[in-house]
Amino acid sequence: MTNETYKVGIYLRLSRDDERDDESQSISNQRDYIMNYIIKNNLMLIDEYVDDGVSGTQFDRKGWERLINDIENGRINMVITKDTSRLGRNISQSLYYSTEYFQEKNVRYVALTDGIDTFDKGQNTDMLMFKAFYNEMYVKDISTKIKATLNSQKRNGKFMGGIAPYGYQRNLPYDKHELIIDEEQAEIVRRIYDLFISGMGVKRIANLLTDENIPIPSIQKNLNRGNKSSIYGVWQERTISDILTNPTYKGDLTQCREYKVSYKSKKRRKNKKENWIIAKNACPAIIDEETFNIVQDMYSKNKNRTEKSQEHLLRGFLVCKECGHTISIGQATWTCNGEKRHKNICYCNYYKKYSRYNVCTPHKLDYDELEKEILKDIKNKCKAYLKTSNFENLLKNSDKMTKIQLDLEKQLAKTKNEINQQTIFVDRLYKDKLKGIIDEEMFKRQYNNLTEETLNLKKKANEIETKLYNVKNKVANKDNIRYTQIIEEYLSLKKPSKKMLSSLIDKIVIDEDQNVNICYKIKPLY
Repeated sequence: MTNETYKVGIYLRLSRDDERDDESQSISNQRDYIMNYIIKNNLMLIDEYVDDGVSGTQFDRKGWERLINDIENGRINMVITKDTSRLGRNISQSLYYSTEYFQEKNVRYVALTDGIDTFDKGQNTDMLMFKAFYNEMYVKDISTKIKATLNSQKRNGKFMGGIAPYGYQRNLPYDKHELIIDEEQAEIVRRIYDLFISGMGVKRIANLLTDENIPIPSIQKNLNRGNKSSIYGVWQERTISDILTNPTYKGDLTQCREYKVSYKSKKRRKNKKENWIIAKNACPAIIDEETFNIVQDMYSKNKNRTEKSQEHLLRGFLVCKECGHTISIGQATWTCNGEKRHKNICYCNYYKKYSRYNVCTPHKLDYDELEKEILKDIKNKCKAYLKTSNFENLLKNSDKMTKIQLDLEKQLAKTKNEINQQTIFVDRLYKDKLKGIIDEEMFKRQYNNLTEETLNLKKKANEIETKLYNVKNKVANKDNIRYTQIIEEYLSLKKPSKKMLSSLIDKIVIDEDQNVNICYKIKPLY
Protein backbone atom coordinates (compact mmCIF):
# COMPACT_ATOMS: atom_id res chain seq x y z
CA MET A 1 0.00 0.00 0.00
CA THR A 2 1.06 3.60 -0.57
CA ASN A 3 0.24 6.39 1.89
CA GLU A 4 -2.53 7.58 -0.42
CA THR A 5 -4.37 4.26 -0.06
CA TYR A 6 -4.52 4.35 3.76
CA LYS A 7 -7.97 5.21 5.03
CA VAL A 8 -7.43 6.38 8.59
CA GLY A 9 -9.66 6.17 11.62
CA ILE A 10 -8.28 8.01 14.63
CA TYR A 11 -9.26 6.66 18.03
CA LEU A 12 -9.46 9.03 21.00
CA ARG A 13 -10.18 7.89 24.57
CA LEU A 14 -10.10 9.56 27.96
CA SER A 15 -11.07 8.18 31.37
CA ARG A 16 -11.46 9.97 34.69
CA ASP A 17 -8.22 8.39 35.87
CA ASP A 18 -6.36 9.86 32.87
CA GLU A 19 -7.82 13.31 33.53
CA ARG A 20 -6.70 13.10 37.14
CA ASP A 21 -3.20 12.05 36.12
CA ASP A 22 -2.28 14.28 33.17
CA GLU A 23 -4.04 17.16 31.42
CA SER A 24 -2.03 16.46 28.24
CA GLN A 25 -4.16 13.35 27.71
CA SER A 26 -7.26 15.45 26.88
CA ILE A 27 -9.31 14.51 23.82
CA SER A 28 -8.40 17.77 22.05
CA ASN A 29 -4.69 17.24 22.74
CA GLN A 30 -4.85 13.67 21.38
CA ARG A 31 -6.68 14.91 18.28
CA ASP A 32 -4.18 17.71 17.58
CA TYR A 33 -1.21 15.38 18.05
CA ILE A 34 -2.60 12.76 15.64
CA MET A 35 -3.72 15.34 13.05
CA ASN A 36 -0.17 16.71 12.84
CA TYR A 37 1.02 13.19 11.99
CA ILE A 38 -1.72 12.66 9.40
CA ILE A 39 -1.03 15.96 7.64
CA LYS A 40 2.73 15.43 7.70
CA ASN A 41 2.37 11.96 6.13
CA ASN A 42 -0.38 12.88 3.64
CA LEU A 43 -2.83 10.30 5.03
CA MET A 44 -6.55 10.26 4.28
CA LEU A 45 -8.72 10.86 7.36
CA ILE A 46 -12.02 8.98 7.12
CA ASP A 47 -13.44 9.40 10.63
CA GLU A 48 -12.67 9.81 14.31
CA TYR A 49 -13.98 7.59 17.09
CA VAL A 50 -14.28 9.03 20.59
CA ASP A 51 -14.88 7.49 24.01
CA ASP A 52 -14.76 10.29 26.57
CA GLY A 53 -14.85 9.36 30.27
CA VAL A 54 -14.64 5.60 29.57
CA SER A 55 -12.30 3.17 31.34
CA GLY A 56 -9.66 1.41 29.25
CA THR A 57 -10.20 -1.88 31.10
CA GLN A 58 -13.42 -2.46 29.15
CA PHE A 59 -13.82 -2.77 25.39
CA ASP A 60 -17.61 -2.45 25.24
CA ARG A 61 -17.29 1.24 24.34
CA LYS A 62 -19.55 2.93 21.81
CA GLY A 63 -16.74 4.68 19.91
CA TRP A 64 -14.61 1.54 19.83
CA GLU A 65 -17.51 -0.64 18.66
CA ARG A 66 -18.20 1.80 15.81
CA LEU A 67 -14.52 1.68 14.80
CA ILE A 68 -14.56 -2.15 14.70
CA ASN A 69 -17.76 -2.06 12.66
CA ASP A 70 -16.11 0.25 10.10
CA ILE A 71 -13.09 -2.08 9.87
CA GLU A 72 -15.42 -5.02 9.22
CA ASN A 73 -17.16 -3.02 6.46
CA GLY A 74 -13.84 -1.99 4.86
CA ARG A 75 -14.38 1.70 5.55
CA ILE A 76 -10.98 2.13 7.27
CA ASN A 77 -7.72 0.17 7.06
CA MET A 78 -5.53 2.15 9.45
CA VAL A 79 -6.02 3.00 13.13
CA ILE A 80 -4.01 5.68 14.94
CA THR A 81 -3.93 6.41 18.68
CA LYS A 82 -1.70 8.82 20.57
CA ASP A 83 -0.29 5.90 22.61
CA THR A 84 -1.10 2.25 23.33
CA SER A 85 -2.92 3.12 26.59
CA ARG A 86 -5.60 4.92 24.49
CA LEU A 87 -6.33 1.58 22.85
CA GLY A 88 -6.93 0.05 26.27
CA ARG A 89 -5.52 -0.99 29.64
CA ASN A 90 -6.46 -4.66 29.50
CA ILE A 91 -3.50 -6.90 28.58
CA SER A 92 -5.38 -9.73 26.87
CA GLN A 93 -7.78 -7.52 24.91
CA SER A 94 -5.16 -4.92 23.93
CA LEU A 95 -2.75 -7.57 22.65
CA TYR A 96 -5.54 -9.39 20.82
CA TYR A 97 -6.46 -6.31 18.80
CA SER A 98 -2.91 -4.99 18.25
CA THR A 99 -1.19 -8.30 17.39
CA GLU A 100 -3.99 -10.50 16.03
CA TYR A 101 -7.19 -8.78 14.97
CA PHE A 102 -5.60 -5.84 13.08
CA GLN A 103 -3.21 -8.19 11.28
CA GLU A 104 -6.00 -10.59 10.29
CA LYS A 105 -7.96 -7.64 8.83
CA ASN A 106 -4.80 -6.17 7.22
CA VAL A 107 -5.23 -3.01 9.28
CA ARG A 108 -2.19 -0.88 10.13
CA TYR A 109 -2.03 0.24 13.77
CA VAL A 110 0.11 3.17 14.88
CA ALA A 111 0.62 4.39 18.48
CA LEU A 112 2.56 7.62 18.00
CA THR A 113 4.30 8.43 21.30
CA ASP A 114 5.13 4.74 21.91
CA GLY A 115 6.73 4.42 18.47
CA ILE A 116 4.51 1.48 17.51
CA ASP A 117 3.76 0.76 13.84
CA THR A 118 2.53 -2.78 13.11
CA PHE A 119 3.45 -2.45 9.41
CA ASP A 120 7.09 -1.70 10.27
CA LYS A 121 8.91 -4.94 9.45
CA GLY A 122 11.79 -3.94 11.74
CA GLN A 123 9.56 -4.10 14.84
CA ASN A 124 8.55 -7.19 16.82
CA THR A 125 5.70 -7.69 19.29
CA ASP A 126 7.90 -7.48 22.41
CA MET A 127 7.36 -3.74 22.77
CA LEU A 128 3.59 -4.14 22.38
CA MET A 129 3.55 -6.82 25.08
CA PHE A 130 5.60 -4.66 27.43
CA LYS A 131 3.38 -1.61 26.81
CA ALA A 132 0.18 -3.64 27.32
CA PHE A 133 1.51 -4.98 30.62
CA TYR A 134 2.57 -1.52 31.80
CA ASN A 135 -0.78 0.04 30.83
CA GLU A 136 -2.74 -2.54 32.81
CA MET A 137 -0.46 -2.31 35.85
CA TYR A 138 -0.98 1.46 35.80
CA VAL A 139 -4.77 1.18 35.98
CA LYS A 140 -4.53 -1.60 38.59
CA ASP A 141 -2.35 0.63 40.77
CA ILE A 142 -4.73 3.58 40.33
CA SER A 143 -7.70 1.33 41.15
CA THR A 144 -6.03 0.11 44.36
CA LYS A 145 -5.22 3.64 45.51
CA ILE A 146 -8.71 4.96 44.74
CA LYS A 147 -10.33 2.01 46.53
CA ALA A 148 -8.18 2.61 49.63
CA THR A 149 -9.12 6.31 49.65
CA LEU A 150 -12.83 5.60 49.20
CA ASN A 151 -12.85 2.96 51.95
CA SER A 152 -11.14 5.39 54.33
CA GLN A 153 -13.87 7.95 53.63
CA LYS A 154 -16.54 5.29 54.14
CA ARG A 155 -15.09 4.36 57.54
CA ASN A 156 -15.32 8.03 58.48
CA GLY A 157 -19.06 7.94 57.82
CA LYS A 158 -19.12 9.59 54.39
CA PHE A 159 -21.48 8.15 51.78
CA MET A 160 -19.32 7.51 48.72
CA GLY A 161 -21.89 6.03 46.36
CA GLY A 162 -23.51 7.77 43.44
CA ILE A 163 -27.05 6.65 44.30
CA ALA A 164 -28.41 6.82 47.85
CA PRO A 165 -29.97 3.68 49.39
CA TYR A 166 -33.75 3.40 49.00
CA GLY A 167 -35.36 5.60 51.67
CA TYR A 168 -32.62 8.22 51.50
CA GLN A 169 -31.27 10.90 49.20
CA ARG A 170 -27.95 12.70 49.09
CA ASN A 171 -27.96 16.10 50.77
CA LEU A 172 -27.44 18.04 47.53
CA PRO A 173 -26.22 20.64 46.85
CA TYR A 174 -24.82 21.07 50.38
CA ASP A 175 -22.99 17.79 50.98
CA LYS A 176 -23.08 14.94 48.46
CA HIS A 177 -21.48 12.60 51.03
CA GLU A 178 -24.30 13.07 53.57
CA LEU A 179 -27.58 11.13 53.53
CA ILE A 180 -30.95 12.60 54.47
CA ILE A 181 -34.28 10.80 54.71
CA ASP A 182 -36.63 10.74 51.73
CA GLU A 183 -39.93 10.57 53.62
CA GLU A 184 -41.98 9.12 50.76
CA GLN A 185 -39.57 6.21 50.31
CA ALA A 186 -38.95 5.88 54.06
CA GLU A 187 -42.66 5.18 54.63
CA ILE A 188 -42.38 2.16 52.31
CA VAL A 189 -39.28 0.96 54.20
CA ARG A 190 -41.12 1.22 57.54
CA ARG A 191 -44.09 -0.62 56.07
CA ILE A 192 -41.84 -3.46 54.80
CA TYR A 193 -40.46 -3.89 58.33
CA ASP A 194 -43.96 -3.80 59.86
CA LEU A 195 -45.27 -6.39 57.39
CA PHE A 196 -42.35 -8.72 58.05
CA ILE A 197 -42.72 -8.42 61.82
CA SER A 198 -46.43 -9.21 61.48
CA GLY A 199 -45.41 -12.58 59.98
CA MET A 200 -45.61 -11.87 56.26
CA GLY A 201 -42.85 -13.53 54.20
CA VAL A 202 -40.47 -11.76 51.82
CA LYS A 203 -42.22 -13.06 48.69
CA ARG A 204 -45.65 -12.01 49.90
CA ILE A 205 -44.38 -8.51 50.76
CA ALA A 206 -42.89 -8.18 47.27
CA ASN A 207 -46.16 -9.31 45.67
CA LEU A 208 -48.22 -6.95 47.84
CA LEU A 209 -46.14 -3.90 46.88
CA THR A 210 -46.31 -4.90 43.21
CA ASP A 211 -50.09 -5.40 43.37
CA GLU A 212 -50.47 -1.95 44.93
CA ASN A 213 -48.45 -0.43 42.03
CA ILE A 214 -45.81 0.99 44.35
CA PRO A 215 -42.82 1.93 42.16
CA ILE A 216 -39.70 -0.20 42.62
CA PRO A 217 -36.57 1.61 43.94
CA SER A 218 -34.93 2.03 40.51
CA ILE A 219 -38.07 3.75 39.16
CA GLN A 220 -38.46 5.99 42.22
CA LYS A 221 -34.82 7.06 41.87
CA ASN A 222 -35.21 7.65 38.10
CA LEU A 223 -32.58 5.06 37.17
CA ASN A 224 -32.48 3.70 33.64
CA ARG A 225 -30.86 0.32 34.10
CA GLY A 226 -30.49 -2.10 31.21
CA ASN A 227 -33.24 -3.45 29.02
CA LYS A 228 -36.84 -3.33 30.20
CA SER A 229 -37.79 -7.00 30.67
CA SER A 230 -41.28 -8.40 31.16
CA ILE A 231 -40.81 -8.19 34.95
CA TYR A 232 -39.66 -4.57 34.94
CA GLY A 233 -41.46 -2.73 37.74
CA VAL A 234 -42.01 -5.91 39.79
CA TRP A 235 -40.69 -5.94 43.34
CA GLN A 236 -38.13 -8.75 43.80
CA GLU A 237 -37.52 -10.88 46.90
CA ARG A 238 -33.84 -9.86 46.87
CA THR A 239 -34.82 -6.18 47.08
CA ILE A 240 -37.01 -6.83 50.14
CA SER A 241 -34.29 -8.97 51.77
CA ASP A 242 -31.65 -6.27 51.18
CA ILE A 243 -33.89 -3.66 52.82
CA LEU A 244 -34.63 -5.91 55.81
CA THR A 245 -30.95 -6.67 56.48
CA ASN A 246 -29.27 -3.31 55.83
CA PRO A 247 -27.97 -1.67 59.07
CA THR A 248 -28.11 1.71 57.31
CA TYR A 249 -31.82 1.85 58.18
CA LYS A 250 -31.03 1.91 61.92
CA GLY A 251 -28.56 4.78 61.38
CA ASP A 252 -25.35 2.77 60.89
CA LEU A 253 -24.22 3.72 57.39
CA THR A 254 -23.28 0.45 55.68
CA GLN A 255 -21.26 0.35 52.46
CA CYS A 256 -19.34 -2.31 50.49
CA ARG A 257 -22.26 -4.76 50.66
CA GLU A 258 -21.23 -5.63 47.11
CA TYR A 259 -17.87 -5.63 45.35
CA LYS A 260 -16.52 -5.72 41.80
CA VAL A 261 -14.97 -9.09 40.98
CA SER A 262 -12.06 -7.28 39.29
CA TYR A 263 -10.93 -3.79 38.35
CA LYS A 264 -11.35 -5.00 34.75
CA SER A 265 -14.92 -6.22 35.20
CA LYS A 266 -18.30 -4.59 35.76
CA LYS A 267 -19.70 -7.74 37.41
CA ARG A 268 -20.58 -7.35 41.07
CA ARG A 269 -21.06 -9.93 43.81
CA LYS A 270 -22.45 -9.82 47.33
CA ASN A 271 -19.78 -9.19 49.94
CA LYS A 272 -19.40 -11.22 53.12
CA LYS A 273 -20.94 -9.48 56.11
CA GLU A 274 -17.57 -9.24 57.88
CA ASN A 275 -16.25 -7.21 54.93
CA TRP A 276 -19.01 -4.58 55.07
CA ILE A 277 -17.86 -1.11 56.09
CA ILE A 278 -20.20 0.13 58.83
CA ALA A 279 -20.02 3.63 60.31
CA LYS A 280 -22.06 3.81 63.52
CA ASN A 281 -24.66 6.61 63.77
CA ALA A 282 -23.42 8.16 60.52
CA CYS A 283 -26.84 8.75 59.00
CA PRO A 284 -30.41 9.38 60.23
CA ALA A 285 -32.30 6.24 61.25
CA ILE A 286 -35.53 5.18 59.53
CA ILE A 287 -36.02 2.11 61.76
CA ASP A 288 -35.35 2.08 65.51
CA GLU A 289 -32.62 -0.30 66.70
CA GLU A 290 -34.93 -2.57 68.69
CA THR A 291 -37.21 -3.17 65.70
CA PHE A 292 -34.18 -3.74 63.43
CA ASN A 293 -32.71 -6.33 65.83
CA ILE A 294 -36.02 -8.18 66.12
CA VAL A 295 -36.26 -8.32 62.32
CA GLN A 296 -32.71 -9.75 62.08
CA ASP A 297 -33.64 -12.41 64.60
CA MET A 298 -36.82 -13.31 62.71
CA TYR A 299 -35.10 -13.17 59.33
CA SER A 300 -32.32 -15.57 60.38
CA LYS A 301 -34.92 -18.03 61.67
CA ASN A 302 -37.08 -17.91 58.54
CA LYS A 303 -34.68 -17.23 55.64
CA ASN A 304 -34.87 -20.84 54.35
CA ARG A 305 -38.63 -21.01 54.59
CA THR A 306 -40.42 -21.61 51.29
CA GLU A 307 -43.46 -19.57 50.35
CA LYS A 308 -45.59 -22.74 50.16
CA SER A 309 -44.89 -23.68 53.77
CA GLN A 310 -47.70 -22.94 56.18
CA GLU A 311 -47.09 -20.19 58.72
CA HIS A 312 -46.64 -21.42 62.29
CA LEU A 313 -45.85 -19.34 65.37
CA LEU A 314 -42.86 -21.47 66.41
CA ARG A 315 -41.35 -21.88 62.94
CA GLY A 316 -37.68 -20.93 63.07
CA PHE A 317 -37.43 -21.29 66.87
CA LEU A 318 -37.28 -25.10 67.01
CA VAL A 319 -33.82 -26.70 67.05
CA CYS A 320 -32.67 -30.35 67.26
CA LYS A 321 -30.42 -30.91 70.30
CA GLU A 322 -28.59 -33.87 68.76
CA CYS A 323 -27.53 -32.46 65.38
CA GLY A 324 -28.17 -28.72 65.82
CA HIS A 325 -30.31 -28.45 62.70
CA THR A 326 -33.79 -26.98 62.37
CA ILE A 327 -36.87 -28.81 63.55
CA SER A 328 -39.30 -28.47 60.64
CA ILE A 329 -43.08 -28.39 60.73
CA GLY A 330 -45.01 -30.38 58.15
CA GLN A 331 -48.47 -31.83 57.72
CA ALA A 332 -49.38 -35.49 58.00
CA THR A 333 -52.50 -36.55 56.08
CA TRP A 334 -54.44 -39.82 56.38
CA THR A 335 -57.92 -41.20 55.75
CA CYS A 336 -60.15 -42.48 58.53
CA ASN A 337 -63.58 -43.92 57.71
CA GLY A 338 -63.45 -42.27 54.31
CA GLU A 339 -62.68 -38.87 55.81
CA LYS A 340 -59.37 -37.06 55.24
CA ARG A 341 -57.62 -35.91 58.39
CA HIS A 342 -54.62 -33.67 58.96
CA LYS A 343 -52.14 -33.08 61.74
CA ASN A 344 -49.18 -30.71 62.02
CA ILE A 345 -46.03 -32.68 62.81
CA CYS A 346 -42.54 -31.60 63.98
CA TYR A 347 -39.52 -33.54 62.71
CA CYS A 348 -35.76 -33.09 62.46
CA ASN A 349 -35.08 -31.57 59.05
CA TYR A 350 -31.59 -33.13 58.86
CA TYR A 351 -32.98 -36.58 59.65
CA LYS A 352 -35.67 -36.26 56.97
CA LYS A 353 -33.15 -35.16 54.36
CA TYR A 354 -30.56 -37.88 55.09
CA SER A 355 -32.59 -40.60 56.84
CA ARG A 356 -30.88 -43.40 54.90
CA TYR A 357 -27.52 -42.45 56.48
CA ASN A 358 -28.76 -42.54 60.11
CA VAL A 359 -27.36 -39.06 60.79
CA CYS A 360 -30.05 -38.27 63.38
CA THR A 361 -33.41 -39.43 64.74
CA PRO A 362 -36.95 -38.25 63.80
CA HIS A 363 -37.73 -36.14 66.91
CA LYS A 364 -41.39 -36.53 65.87
CA LEU A 365 -43.90 -34.43 67.83
CA ASP A 366 -47.47 -33.17 67.49
CA TYR A 367 -46.86 -29.48 66.68
CA ASP A 368 -50.20 -28.12 67.92
CA GLU A 369 -49.78 -29.83 71.29
CA LEU A 370 -46.18 -28.61 71.49
CA GLU A 371 -47.20 -25.01 70.77
CA LYS A 372 -49.93 -25.14 73.41
CA GLU A 373 -47.52 -26.48 76.06
CA ILE A 374 -44.77 -23.99 75.20
CA LEU A 375 -47.11 -20.98 75.34
CA LYS A 376 -48.42 -22.26 78.65
CA ASP A 377 -44.86 -22.56 80.01
CA ILE A 378 -43.95 -19.08 78.82
CA LYS A 379 -47.06 -17.63 80.44
CA ASN A 380 -46.29 -19.31 83.78
CA LYS A 381 -42.67 -18.10 83.68
CA CYS A 382 -43.83 -14.58 82.85
CA LYS A 383 -46.25 -14.49 85.78
CA ALA A 384 -43.52 -15.68 88.13
CA TYR A 385 -41.15 -13.08 86.73
CA LEU A 386 -43.57 -10.23 87.45
CA LYS A 387 -44.14 -11.43 90.99
CA THR A 388 -40.45 -11.66 91.88
CA SER A 389 -39.35 -8.48 90.05
CA ASN A 390 -39.71 -5.23 91.97
CA PHE A 391 -39.84 -2.62 89.20
CA GLU A 392 -42.89 -0.68 90.33
CA ASN A 393 -40.98 2.48 91.30
CA LEU A 394 -38.73 2.33 88.27
CA LEU A 395 -41.73 1.96 86.00
CA LYS A 396 -43.27 5.13 87.45
CA ASN A 397 -40.15 7.15 86.73
CA SER A 398 -39.07 5.48 83.50
CA ASP A 399 -40.82 7.92 81.14
CA LYS A 400 -39.36 10.97 82.86
CA MET A 401 -35.83 9.55 82.99
CA THR A 402 -36.01 8.42 79.36
CA LYS A 403 -36.98 11.94 78.28
CA ILE A 404 -34.04 13.46 80.19
CA GLN A 405 -31.70 10.89 78.64
CA LEU A 406 -32.95 11.64 75.11
CA ASP A 407 -32.54 15.40 75.65
CA LEU A 408 -28.95 14.91 76.85
CA GLU A 409 -28.15 12.63 73.90
CA LYS A 410 -29.43 15.29 71.49
CA GLN A 411 -27.33 17.98 73.21
CA LEU A 412 -24.25 15.74 73.03
CA ALA A 413 -24.78 14.98 69.33
CA LYS A 414 -25.21 18.70 68.58
CA THR A 415 -22.05 19.62 70.52
CA LYS A 416 -19.99 16.93 68.81
CA ASN A 417 -21.24 18.14 65.44
CA GLU A 418 -20.13 21.68 66.37
CA ILE A 419 -16.68 20.32 67.29
CA ASN A 420 -16.47 18.62 63.88
CA GLN A 421 -17.45 21.89 62.18
CA GLN A 422 -14.65 23.69 64.03
CA THR A 423 -12.18 21.13 62.66
CA ILE A 424 -13.48 21.75 59.13
CA PHE A 425 -13.10 25.52 59.61
CA VAL A 426 -9.49 25.05 60.74
CA ASP A 427 -8.74 22.92 57.67
CA ARG A 428 -10.24 25.55 55.37
CA LEU A 429 -8.35 28.30 57.14
CA TYR A 430 -5.06 26.47 56.66
CA LYS A 431 -5.79 25.92 52.96
CA ASP A 432 -6.55 29.64 52.59
CA LYS A 433 -3.15 30.38 54.14
CA LEU A 434 -1.39 28.00 51.75
CA LYS A 435 -3.13 29.58 48.76
CA GLY A 436 -2.15 33.04 49.92
CA ILE A 437 -5.76 34.15 50.45
CA ILE A 438 -4.95 35.21 54.01
CA ASP A 439 -1.62 36.24 55.55
CA GLU A 440 0.22 34.62 58.48
CA GLU A 441 -1.06 37.15 61.03
CA MET A 442 -4.73 36.66 60.10
CA PHE A 443 -4.25 32.88 60.14
CA LYS A 444 -2.81 32.92 63.66
CA ARG A 445 -5.56 35.18 65.00
CA GLN A 446 -8.43 33.15 63.50
CA TYR A 447 -6.79 29.84 64.33
CA ASN A 448 -6.41 30.78 68.02
CA ASN A 449 -10.08 31.87 68.18
CA LEU A 450 -11.23 28.59 66.64
CA THR A 451 -9.00 26.57 68.98
CA GLU A 452 -10.42 28.35 72.04
CA GLU A 453 -13.98 27.68 70.86
CA THR A 454 -13.13 24.01 70.24
CA LEU A 455 -11.72 23.58 73.75
CA ASN A 456 -14.89 25.13 75.26
CA LEU A 457 -17.06 22.80 73.17
CA LYS A 458 -15.05 19.76 74.26
CA LYS A 459 -15.43 20.81 77.89
CA LYS A 460 -19.19 21.16 77.34
CA ALA A 461 -19.31 17.69 75.72
CA ASN A 462 -17.51 16.15 78.71
CA GLU A 463 -20.03 17.74 81.09
CA ILE A 464 -22.96 16.40 79.08
CA GLU A 465 -21.39 12.92 78.96
CA THR A 466 -21.03 12.96 82.76
CA LYS A 467 -24.71 13.91 83.18
CA LEU A 468 -25.69 11.23 80.67
CA TYR A 469 -23.68 8.61 82.55
CA ASN A 470 -25.43 9.49 85.80
CA VAL A 471 -28.87 9.35 84.19
CA LYS A 472 -28.14 5.99 82.59
CA ASN A 473 -27.08 4.61 85.96
CA LYS A 474 -30.45 5.61 87.35
CA VAL A 475 -32.20 3.73 84.58
CA ALA A 476 -29.74 0.84 84.52
CA ASN A 477 -32.67 -1.52 84.64
CA LYS A 478 -34.10 -0.12 81.41
CA ASP A 479 -33.93 -3.56 79.74
CA ASN A 480 -35.77 -5.09 82.67
CA ILE A 481 -38.44 -2.39 82.37
CA ARG A 482 -38.78 -3.08 78.66
CA TYR A 483 -39.09 -6.82 79.26
CA THR A 484 -41.64 -6.19 81.99
CA GLN A 485 -43.73 -4.17 79.56
CA ILE A 486 -43.41 -6.92 76.90
CA ILE A 487 -44.42 -9.56 79.45
CA GLU A 488 -47.44 -7.56 80.60
CA GLU A 489 -48.52 -7.14 76.98
CA TYR A 490 -47.93 -10.87 76.37
CA LEU A 491 -50.10 -11.86 79.34
CA SER A 492 -52.92 -9.63 78.10
CA LEU A 493 -53.08 -11.49 74.75
CA LYS A 494 -54.58 -14.87 73.95
CA LYS A 495 -51.75 -15.60 71.53
CA PRO A 496 -48.48 -13.65 71.03
CA SER A 497 -47.13 -12.43 67.70
CA LYS A 498 -43.83 -13.63 66.25
CA LYS A 499 -42.32 -10.23 67.09
CA MET A 500 -43.29 -10.58 70.75
CA LEU A 501 -42.05 -14.17 70.88
CA SER A 502 -38.71 -13.06 69.38
CA SER A 503 -38.42 -10.50 72.18
CA LEU A 504 -38.86 -13.16 74.86
CA ILE A 505 -37.12 -16.33 73.63
CA ASP A 506 -34.02 -17.19 71.64
CA LYS A 507 -34.73 -20.80 70.65
CA ILE A 508 -36.52 -23.99 71.69
CA VAL A 509 -34.31 -27.08 71.87
CA ILE A 510 -35.89 -30.53 71.48
CA ASP A 511 -34.02 -33.80 72.12
CA GLU A 512 -34.75 -37.27 70.73
CA ASP A 513 -36.67 -38.22 73.90
CA GLN A 514 -39.05 -35.30 73.19
CA ASN A 515 -37.76 -33.21 76.11
CA VAL A 516 -38.20 -29.49 75.46
CA ASN A 517 -35.91 -26.71 76.70
CA ILE A 518 -36.94 -23.08 76.12
CA CYS A 519 -33.96 -20.70 75.99
CA TYR A 520 -35.21 -17.33 77.24
CA LYS A 521 -33.66 -13.97 76.43
CA ILE A 522 -34.65 -12.58 79.84
CA LYS A 523 -32.00 -13.62 82.34
CA PRO A 524 -34.26 -14.20 85.37
CA LEU A 525 -36.25 -16.71 83.29
CA TYR A 526 -33.30 -18.90 82.23
